[in-house]
Amino acid sequence: MSRWAFGLLTASMLLWTSLTAAAGWWAFRGGGTASAEEATVTYNVAAPGAAPRVHYLGAAQAAASFPTPEPAPVRRAGAVQPPPKYALSAGADDRVRSLNPDGPRPRPRSAPASKGVIVLDPGHGRGDPGAVHHVPGGTWQWDITEADSNLRNAELIRDRLVAIGYQVYLTRTGAGDGPGGPLPLQFITSDLFARVALARSVDADVYLAIHGNGATVRSISGPETWYCGKHHEGAANEQLARMVQQAMMDGLHEYGYFPPDRGIKEDAEAHHSGDFCQFVVTRENPVPSALLEFLFLTNDDDARVLLDDRAHVLLADHVAAAIDAFMRGRR
Repeated sequence: MSRWAFGLLTASMLLWTSLTAAAGWWAFRGGGTASAEEATVTYNVAAPGAAPRVHYLGAAQAAASFPTPEPAPVRRAGAVQPPPKYALSAGADDRVRSLNPDGPRPRPRSAPASKGVIVLDPGHGRGDPGAVHHVPGGTWQWDITEADSNLRNAELIRDRLVAIGYQVYLTRTGAGDGPGGPLPLQFITSDLFARVALARSVDADVYLAIHGNGATVRSISGPETWYCGKHHEGAANEQLARMVQQAMMDGLHEYGYFPPDRGIKEDAEAHHSGDFCQFVVTRENPVPSALLEFLFLTNDDDARVLLDDRAHVLLADHVAAAIDAFMRGRR
């Protein structure tokens, strides 16, 4: 390239740079300021007392710079949708098959003002018996299923809570089915999400899932309570689980039975699943929740307790008192 051509190229580049700088200076000095309707003004103060420096952004730039607003919290203004008929609050249902030989308990009278809304979830049922206790002797006859035991426990806890002033909803009513073919997994999973949806629809304050346990080793016994700590209500979940577990042990000791205290278990840690809790009903719940495993139906001593309705009544009183104490602490 000749010296003349090189000089011309250099001059052109300098001229272009000068024009670009001039245009930028003119824009920042206000020549390109958008109108009040098209611009957003933001202030950036370098230090206390310093004069503010004004920056003008175009409307599109300003909109892009705004943070995405958080969704508005759900207001407690009644139920989002009416609860299903099977979950209507209060009282014993005459259609429910009861473990109590004297029949269903009379409908309790609720206090005029509700202290809160509780959802009790008697696990299994709807074709899924859960764990089963087989009569000793190798005949494979069974005398109690987890589904029936869970429902009886939930009925009694409900009755006690209603009597002291709470609105209580059950996720299911009716007798649990006996042992049969296993339900397809997708049926069980969709049912679990439907149970959680009940807590949303009635604007619940607390959700307690009620289960019995089972193990291949028949000597394993005792209650345990699960919670999801990887949750926006993680601390409350842990507190609820601790209070319910202690209530179970107190009730069993008062009854005269002294099984091992299996304690509370954080779902994700116990299952080694990182930050992901395995139990749908505690992981997906919008409110403080826990999952209580009463006793092991596969253990003969535990099963004898679950076959005695006196134990159910006593344990229900203790668990209901724990829920009430938790709610009073929240208030």
